[in-house]
Amino acid sequence: MLIRRNTEQLRTVFYFLTLVSAMLSIMLTFIDIKAAKVLFYWSFYFSLAGILFNRKDVDRSRLWFLAMLAILGASKLIWFYWEYYGGPDYTTYNDYMNAGKRLLLVCVTGYWLFSQMQHFRAKSILCIKYGLLTAFAAATAYGFWQYFSDMHRVEFALDRATISAYGYAMLSMVVLFLLASEKHSPGSMLCCLAIFLLSWFVLMQTGTRNMMAAYPLIILVVGVLQFRHFGLKSLLAILVAVGVLVALSYKPIIKPKLDTTFQEYTLYNQSNGNENGSLTTRLAMWQVGWWCLSAHPLGMKSEDRTACFQRYVDTYHKDSVSMLYEKVHLHNEVLDTASLQGIQGAVVLLMFYLSLVVYALRSQNSLLLAVMLGVIVSGLTDVVFISRELTVCVTLMLVVCEMWNALTRPRVTHSA
Repeated sequence: MLIRRNTEQLRTVFYFLTLVSAMLSIMLTFIDIKAAKVLFYWSFYFSLAGILFNRKDVDRSRLWFLAMLAILGASKLIWFYWEYYGGPDYTTYNDYMNAGKRLLLVCVTGYWLFSQMQHFRAKSILCIKYGLLTAFAAATAYGFWQYFSDMHRVEFALDRATISAYGYAMLSMVVLFLLASEKHSPGSMLCCLAIFLLSWFVLMQTGTRNMMAAYPLIILVVGVLQFRHFGLKSLLAILVAVGVLVALSYKPIIKPKLDTTFQEYTLYNQSNGNENGSLTTRLAMWQVGWWCLSAHPLGMKSEDRTACFQRYVDTYHKDSVSMLYEKVHLHNEVLDTASLQGIQGAVVLLMFYLSLVVYALRSQNSLLLAVMLGVIVSGLTDVVFISRELTVCVTLMLVVCEMWNALTRPRVTHSA
């Protein structure tokens, strides 16, 4: 009897230590990335300890969900060791390898949380809700502090405005739909509207064009698909809010971005991709990336891709600006993955996208759907699963979104 009671106590301790560490890691991603990293690893250690102390308590209901993360992570590790192990370019600091490792660690954390969450349903709901609300409030406050500090672009603690915008947009959408999924009332809708206005304003200050445009569209799509019972008035309220914010922001923020976009596109065509610019560089990298993929459909090392890019530039005398950031990544998740891991790697990534989007639709998980659409849109112009901070933050959010749906709508969530 004493042993059983001690086991129950350990389970409770390790579960909440894991959950709280994961929630704090999400929050601190935007405020203190070093602390966020430490808490992420502690969440893994606590979950591993919990699993070892509760080896007989096995839950297979969401193994497929974790398997999708594991397959994506394993694909990166397999590519890395296949291409690099034993070679002169082998290094443990490879971003793709480390992203794969973090994906696998999240699987362990997710398994422990999924297997125990129904034992602590009420407290888990409170922890997730107020943890996400606190994370959003803290990140938004930090963003406004940077804005009023006359920073050129809001970038939170990540020092890169683009990935900051992607992560913050996903967090904001999760909080918005978390509140929207609760009992419908005028007060909750006003809170959702306030969150939308505040977060979109902060996103505009990041200067990240694709998320500035995609953010309201994702909210509208998820809202229409998942919250049809809200009625026409709620939809009109959102449309009016979007219209007002666009009108207020058009001249100081939106129009300059549109003008720059058109100018850079024209510059790209006139210079054959040989003039530097945010968009021109991306267009050049995508053009050369497809050429290299067609030449090496089964993938290659990063160093070989660099040589392939150089060969293209030397042969065709155009798209030379593609060499500026090619060693970092190609600013497109699918193309970057395909050019290195081959078509098979791209298939794994697309399968990850499709399976979780379809599952989110079937299970009516608006939080998960919003994050996945955010991941896909972000991947059009950047690479999510290479950034240390974004890989951890996004995958932990995916786990938390599934927990929330399972705990608040257990009859709807499907199991495999």
